[in-house]
Amino acid sequence: MLTASSLLLALGLTIVVGVAATAWFWLVQRPRAERDEGFKLLSAMRWREFSRLVVDGLRSRGFEPETAEDAAERGQDSVLHLKRDGHEWLLTCKQGTNYRITPAVVGDMTDAVRFHGAIGGVIATLGTADSEARRLATGRVELIDGDALWPLISPQLAPGVREELWTRSRQTSMRQSGLAWAGALTLGLLVAAIVPKGSEEATASVTTPTRAPIGQPATSVHATPAIDAAPVSEDEQRDEVIRMVSTLPGIERAMWSTRSTLMIYLADENADPVKGICTVVEKYDTLRTSRLHLQPPTGATRPARFLQCRTY
Repeated sequence: MLTASSLLLALGLTIVVGVAATAWFWLVQRPRAERDEGFKLLSAMRWREFSRLVVDGLRSRGFEPETAEDAAERGQDSVLHLKRDGHEWLLTCKQGTNYRITPAVVGDMTDAVRFHGAIGGVIATLGTADSEARRLATGRVELIDGDALWPLISPQLAPGVREELWTRSRQTSMRQSGLAWAGALTLGLLVAAIVPKGSEEATASVTTPTRAPIGQPATSVHATPAIDAAPVSEDEQRDEVIRMVSTLPGIERAMWSTRSTLMIYLADENADPVKGICTVVEKYDTLRTSRLHLQPPTGATRPARFLQCRTY
């Protein structure tokens, strides 16, 4: 039979382990989970959309994209051209999460910088950079890999996308925290059960931490407001498109991945809801030329599709 001191020991150990594990999952693991979910989304984007997010993120470092006139005059090029402090820089974007920046990639960028007469170059990737590549990338070449790239890109994502990523990571952290508390309780009871009954004085010296309230993030319940009139603002129109498209047969949910791209998650890879989607989108002049990203369910054999209902 457990003594009072053993129960106090079990309670103290449970709280200490549970609080430590909860802090770890919320402060360390949750941001990582959010980043990993974001990488999945970015990997599914078209390269041009991904590179535009990178360019927008680099504005915080003083970079500016070249003008449309300069881009038209330059024509097709294998690298993007940027400006910083009046000097020309080159940018290359590698989208895959498994991509590795090697010394050869750094050498190619160095040659491109020299060929174009630029002052430097930036290599951005969702993947990683080899240690040797980092050693070579000094002076004229800057490397930005996954861990460093995410803080630049994440603020450029649409608010709905950021909320979706935060919700997924929060659900994962809540599930992990629940398991951690169950494990902490089991550990506390096990330790209390094996403590010798004769060690009353030793166990009494254990200071039981004061139980502090543990904040549990409240689950936000977004009630769908009744719509009395047609949407007026563009944001209201976007919300209406998401609501209506999500009710179509064969569609799991819809969301705006960027201001110009509507991502539709299909519940059935054989579903073809394009006609219904276009009927909804074409109701709004400002949205009818939006790109549609049809994402098949996990494990599907069909690839993602990109299309437009209307063109300019």
